[in-house]
Amino acid sequence: MHNLAFEPDDADLMLSNHIRAFRRTECHPHMLSAIHVVPTLPYGERLSDERLKRSVTQLQLQANVAGAQLANGGQPFDGKPETAWHVFRRLLPDSRHTSTRWYAESSITMPYMGLSDLPRGSGKGKSFPQRHQASDESAQPKEPEIAENDYVIFVVGPTGAGKTRFTRQLSKNGDVGGHPDTKNVEARRCNFGNGPANIIVIDMPSFHSGRGNADADSGIVDWLKSNFTEKCHPGVLLLHSLDLDPTCDGMLMSHHLETFAKAFPIEFTVPSRVFVVPTSNLNSTIPSEKLGQRLSQLNTVIAGLNGHGIFKWHASMFPGVFKGQQETAWSAALLLLKTISQTQTKESISLLLGPALKCLAPQFLDGLALTDLLVKEFRKNSRNCDLGATIMFGRTVIEFMPPEHPQRRSALISLANIISERFNEEGTKESLDGVVALGRAVSECMSPNDPQRLALYLGLDDFLSQRFKSRGALVDLEEIISLRRTMLESTAAPDRCKPLLSLADSLYEKYQKLGSVGDIEEALRLVHTASQLSPPEHPDSVLSQERLTRFLKAKIRKGIVSTHVNGLGINPSGSNSSIIEQLIEKVVFETLENIPPRLLHTQSGILCNRDAQLSRFKDGPQYKRLLSRRSSANSQQLEAEVKDVVSECFAFATLSHRWGSGEPLLRDVEGRNIYDLNPTNGLEKHSLEKLQTFCVHALEHNLQWAWSDTCCINKDSSTELQEAIGSMFSWYRRSSLTIVYLADIGHIGSLASSIWFKRGWTLQELLASNTVLFYACDWSLYANSDAANHKADPTLLEELCKATQIAERHLTGFDPGMEDARSRLCWASRRRTTRPEDMAYSLFGIFKVQLPVLYGETAQDALGRLLAEVISRSGDVSVLDWAGEESSFNSCFPANLEPYQTVPHIQLIPGDPAERKCLDLGKAQKLYDDLARLPLARCVHRRIVLPSIVYPVTTVTRKVSSTSPSRCTYQIHASRLAPLEVTSLVNLDEGAGKYFLVRPWHPKSLQMQTGSDDDAIWNLLEQLEQPFNALLLKRLLHNEYKRVVCDCTITARVQDPASILDSEVLTLEVV
Repeated sequence: MHNLAFEPDDADLMLSNHIRAFRRTECHPHMLSAIHVVPTLPYGERLSDERLKRSVTQLQLQANVAGAQLANGGQPFDGKPETAWHVFRRLLPDSRHTSTRWYAESSITMPYMGLSDLPRGSGKGKSFPQRHQASDESAQPKEPEIAENDYVIFVVGPTGAGKTRFTRQLSKNGDVGGHPDTKNVEARRCNFGNGPANIIVIDMPSFHSGRGNADADSGIVDWLKSNFTEKCHPGVLLLHSLDLDPTCDGMLMSHHLETFAKAFPIEFTVPSRVFVVPTSNLNSTIPSEKLGQRLSQLNTVIAGLNGHGIFKWHASMFPGVFKGQQETAWSAALLLLKTISQTQTKESISLLLGPALKCLAPQFLDGLALTDLLVKEFRKNSRNCDLGATIMFGRTVIEFMPPEHPQRRSALISLANIISERFNEEGTKESLDGVVALGRAVSECMSPNDPQRLALYLGLDDFLSQRFKSRGALVDLEEIISLRRTMLESTAAPDRCKPLLSLADSLYEKYQKLGSVGDIEEALRLVHTASQLSPPEHPDSVLSQERLTRFLKAKIRKGIVSTHVNGLGINPSGSNSSIIEQLIEKVVFETLENIPPRLLHTQSGILCNRDAQLSRFKDGPQYKRLLSRRSSANSQQLEAEVKDVVSECFAFATLSHRWGSGEPLLRDVEGRNIYDLNPTNGLEKHSLEKLQTFCVHALEHNLQWAWSDTCCINKDSSTELQEAIGSMFSWYRRSSLTIVYLADIGHIGSLASSIWFKRGWTLQELLASNTVLFYACDWSLYANSDAANHKADPTLLEELCKATQIAERHLTGFDPGMEDARSRLCWASRRRTTRPEDMAYSLFGIFKVQLPVLYGETAQDALGRLLAEVISRSGDVSVLDWAGEESSFNSCFPANLEPYQTVPHIQLIPGDPAERKCLDLGKAQKLYDDLARLPLARCVHRRIVLPSIVYPVTTVTRKVSSTSPSRCTYQIHASRLAPLEVTSLVNLDEGAGKYFLVRPWHPKSLQMQTGSDDDAIWNLLEQLEQPFNALLLKRLLHNEYKRVVCDCTITARVQDPASILDSEVLTLEVV
């Protein structure tokens, strides 16, 4: 009887073990004349059709191997008597030579031949018979089962971890027979290569809490007492299935090890070295991302085992996954054996340290026999389709191979080829790093005259180039250049053209990264040499010409940049300039491009331009310290260090304040020490002291540089002023500290009362700055807060939110851009600037737009250009929702920001779902499609292209005048809308056909519809039922429209849900 619920991986061993165990019983000699295998299933258990078919097919194959037949046509026994008799009668004809009387008298039920500590149907109950048993076992003397010098591997693990597959793969390696009396434990003695058979693999039964069997546990203890010796070298391979969640199975793993340890007699030392081997089925459906997550979780669980509990395990995870491959099983076993050997060597020879230990070969090695075997098997397995297992085994080969082994180079090359193949298939970062590392190792094994040296260098060059393209690491580029120089030196003159061009390409790449003139000059010389080696009609001549053109263009294009950076005092023209000098050059230039061109030096009080900033950096100790790092071998760490030092050297503070009279300007401080200036020639004392004190506070915060908008901008240059306004947000964002001086706030007062919160430019200064400190009029910290950043002080942050009406998330982490444009306009609506057009210019950085600054234009035009850019880039029509004075730029724009002070609020009304039941879903889908096809709103040449839902006005009726003599009230009727009233200063013509109420539309208002999902359509209908703020437009000539009645809000609502389906969707042009 065979239970089909057993795991397929264990089914074949279960069947063969039972038959062998049955053969060893003392029964009638003709008892096994016929064997029929009857499939069964536990009561109530069901298998899928695919699983049932697979299990029956596998059972049929194993039955054939064992000389048995599959009964009942492979169908599981259903428990019915007639089925049992049918199976029995089918057995009788195959045993015609056996008497029926014998069956009648001797038919018996054999005991279950498996571990009784596991539940039936678990798939792990199995017998452990001796294999290769002698014909007369009793005649042979029994020798000790485990000798003192044996290496013992205990394979443990819970049900489903694949122990049977694992031990079976190990047994294929030089199996020299099992041990007798292993009823509950299967032990196999193995040897690797021609070495001694002193490796024993023991398949331990699965232990489970609360389900152990006293007799079985006692049998394991007795076996250990009779066979185990204290002086052997034991270790544990713990198998863990990745089909289980390690975070949920961690306690089970710990318990399993403790149960295994408790099986040892008290006088024995429990093996402490544990290798945890992750396992998985070949047909596993776990996604690779989840598999990687479980491996990481398993590593964490394993780390928790170390040094904890009673037995103080030393556990580590095998760097691979066992999926039934022999090479993976070998790798895990051999690495464990090496760990055991090295650990015991250290314990027994404590005086040998460092390199001496590496010379001690493990005792299970027989000269180079194991290495030879590993190389042979690796080459044979390298043709397997499972690249991961083969690569893992290859790494094990390299691990065991002495540096002087004659086949080390060929093994490295073979492994590099396999990893290269995996990289070509998967393109993973790990594979690329692996093949590069192996290529370097192979090059170290080769002599200069090796004929394969050039091929190796070409392959290594290719992979280094791929890694450089993907990551841009300078260390890879330097190695590529070195490789190509070596290949060029070893290439004969007639074949040097392509190596010359390859080296020139790598130098050009370096020039692109670092801008060193020496690199591009050498690249040009190499190209000239290559062009002389190839005649004009040769293909290489075309390549040389192409590179010559490209390199010259690059040199000319970067000529100005090189001249500018030469102010640093570094000589980049020499080809021998070090990598550190080029890195400093590159990082300094990038830094200076993103900070103000003029900065106040806080130590000396001198205003410095770019050249002066570079000069002070060169004279500083940080630059000299960087130059001393020339010999650093780690290029990436070096580059990071250079960036940190340069960033620290050019860190600066910014001043945010309300301008006063007599502020020091550029002409007042240029060429002078600000600390020596006196309040003369128009300079006010308080304004000069403000600048001086600001610089002192910046110096107190260890900042060498400071920037103020009063004296660090040449306002007489329109070009520089344009650049400063466009860059000001980024300068405040990049500053290390923004000092806010509140001249009108003393010890008593609140932030909200300061004029600073009413000025236009200070809004972007507040939002852009990451670190802010507020100072009162006497230059004491506001509210005596000692926080390093007042934006991080909860009390001050709450006060800031109240003073600005801006949410905390925007104050602490503002992102410039178009998101929620109307809220950003609302923040600025209560602020003012001295020049009206500056209100729009001060918002350029907040909206992240680059527009020309045109002083002299009207404030309406400046704001109109900004709003036009916002609508064109975002399509956000919420900026059209306002009531107030219209702009001359466009009738849909306000004349100033004041109308945005009011936040639109419409009281939503609940819809009636019953009214929608009778709606035509087809018409609703058409409306959805029409709205989805609408373009984004945009503004071109002061005309707004406005996607809208249009409601033609049918009648306009003037009612009795309102309380204000200048305002009139009108009742308006429009198609598909409920009647509404409007009170305005505008005089409307009574009648139909001139006016339209429109609902501006943004496609983001639509919920995304997927497939046949109707939820998006119903959400749209529910949205269109709600009231909305409408624009009243008047139709002009040439099919143009103009907004009228801008001085009041018009709230409209559809007449009924059915009328929504007849909505008219149009794109209008509004002037």
